Order: sequence, then C-alpha cells, then structure tokens
Amino acid sequence: MRHALLGVSIIAGAMFFHAPAYATLITSLAQESGSNTVTATDNGTTTNISIAAGTLVTLGGGIFNVAGASFELAATSVDAAVLFAGQVIQHYSGSFCVSSVAGCGGNFLSGTFTDAAFGANGGPGLTVQVSNPPESLVLTSNVIPASELVPPSSFNLTFVNLSNPLGIDGATIGAFDASFTGDVSASAIPEPASLALLGIGLLGLGLVRPRRA
Repeated sequence: MRHALLGVSIIAGAMFFHAPAYATLITSLAQESGSNTVTATDNGTTTNISIAAGTLVTLGGGIFNVAGASFELAATSVDAAVLFAGQVIQHYSGSFCVSSVAGCGGNFLSGTFTDAAFGANGGPGLTVQVSNPPESLVLTSNVIPASELVPPSSFNLTFVNLSNPLGIDGATIGAFDASFTGDVSASAIPEPASLALLGIGLLGLGLVRPRRA
C-alpha cells in the first residue's frame, strides 16, 4: 500500500509540478556529443548516475544562452526502486553544475537536489524530475542573480537511448548508458497573464464591495 501511495504521489507530482507555470525558464540543456554521455551503475541495492566533467552542452531557450559549456552530474539513489502502474520509480539525491571550465570552474549554474526518477518499465528512457516545492532544489550561480533562482523552481533531465531497457536489478534501477537533454526553471516572477488575472480579480472585488456596502 505504501508503494502504491508513493507511486500515485510521484505521478501526480510529475503532472502538476513540472516547470511551474509562474516560473521562468533559465536555460535548456542539449549535449553536443552524439554518443551516450550518461552512465548509471548499480550493485543491486543502490544506483549511481553520473555525467562526467567536461561533457559539452549548448544552453539556450531561456534567459541564459551559451554554447560549449561544461556539464556534470552525480546522483545516488536514496531508497528502493518500485514498480507502479508500469512505471519504475526511485528517489535520487545529487548535484549538477554548468560551468565555463570542466570541474565546475566558473559557475554558470549549479544545484543540489532530491527528487524522483521514473520511466516505463522495459522502455528506452528515464526522467529525473525535480520540483521545489514540494521537493528539494537549491540553485546557485556566479552570473545569474540570486533573485532569479528562487522557488518555485525545477530541474529536469530526460535520458534517452538507454543501452539496456529500463528495469529493476534487485532493489534498484539497473545499469545503463544514455544520452540526455534537460532544462532549469526558477523564480516566482508572475507571468503577464497571471498579473492580468490578478488585476481582474482585484477589480471584481472593488466592484462587489461597494454593492455590499
């Protein structure tokens, strides 16, 4: 029952907390290599997912755009993988950085996180999806103002072309290699549409209040 509730909460989170509508896209990530750059290893109990320092990515589509940045990631599973409604689900804790120099030198954008990874059992892909709230995501940068990196925020990676079909080995996600894309969003700056709705709502209150008086 606990696993079922866990699965429902994660799938619900994936539906409602992915890229919050009132957050700003900071940047999208696209690896420049045409080969697999993600490595996942497991020992039957835990899985470690890594992207080696010096992996080149192009950043674009948001407020921060640059070609030839260095990306790296390290994440470790923090609980047992479960199978729910055809989905393999497991929580991970880790860190990432996008920098001008391999090894996180010249920090464009970095973060620490804890949230879920999930994908179709037997499928060719896996998604690491982090949303704050409700989970943990702390973003820092030497070039992006801290005011633009506050919650609501999200960090998402999509792994594709898995070398082994996604599955559970013992109590954890099985080993694989993969390619990736991703994105980072942050800050609670309301979108123009949200501001317009808020203005209409306040105007409505203003019209109703004198009538009650």
